[in-house]
Amino acid sequence: MERAKNDGIPSIALSKKDLGGNFWIEFLNSIPADTSLVVLAGFMPIIPDFVCTALAGQMINTHPSLLPDYGGKGMYGVKVQEAVMAAHEEFAGCTVHFVTPVIDGGEIILQTRVKVDYSETPWQLGGRIFLEENKLLVKAVVLLKERFDHGKMD
Repeated sequence: MERAKNDGIPSIALSKKDLGGNFWIEFLNSIPADTSLVVLAGFMPIIPDFVCTALAGQMINTHPSLLPDYGGKGMYGVKVQEAVMAAHEEFAGCTVHFVTPVIDGGEIILQTRVKVDYSETPWQLGGRIFLEENKLLVKAVVLLKERFDHGKMD
C-alpha cells in the first residue's frame, strides 16, 4: 500500500473483519470503473464466483508453486514447499496468474523456477521463493500494463 501511495497508484484496503458478510460487495463497489488491473499479492481467501466473473481478465494473484502443480484448495504457504520437497522435485517456483473461479486455475502470466536445495527446510525454501515471487509480480504488472497500453487484453 505504501509503494502504491508513493507511486501515485490508487489503492484501497478493506477489512474482512470490519465488513463481515458485506466484504465482497464492498470489494467490488470500491473498485473504480476505469480500473484495468486488480492485484492480489498472496491473497489467501477464496474469491466468490461472482467477483471472479465481474473482474474476469482484470484480477491477478501470486502462488508459491509452478502451477498447475501444487495449487488448489489447501495448497498455500509452507504446505506447498513441504509437498514439493516430499515429492523430491528438482525445481520449485512461483506463478503469477489470472484469478478465476477455479482456485489457482487461471491463465498463467509468468513463472520463475527455483532449484530445490535439500539442505534447507521447506520454510527456508519458501523464503527464497517469496523473494522471487515479489520480483515476478512486478514483472507481471509491467507486462500487463504494456498489454493494456497496446489494447491486447482481449
